[in-house]
Amino acid sequence: MARPRRRLSDQARRELLTRQGNLTALSRHPNWPDMEAEIERKAQRIEKHLLARFAQRAPIDQREIDYLRGFTDGMRWMGLVPVRAESSLERFLQEQQGVRLEGAEV
Repeated sequence: MARPRRRLSDQARRELLTRQGNLTALSRHPNWPDMEAEIERKAQRIEKHLLARFAQRAPIDQREIDYLRGFTDGMRWMGLVPVRAESSLERFLQEQQGVRLEGAEV
């Protein structure tokens, strides 16, 4: 079921386009792959730390496990924000005005 279209004021529309455009630009920055790689390295370090503690049969508090899982999920989510912003921006523009972005595959 399709979501109903939102009617935005001109100012809200400009703000949305600017914000999503800025987020999209992040994913195209030459250093963005370094950021994604660092997120994955940090997640792997956390996983190795927990596995080592399990292997040693060291007591681990469930709250710590939950925190680390949430932290890892949050890092990965943050890494996806710019990528998802681009597709959201394209979809929004097409819905609002039938605009096709340069290089966009539809």
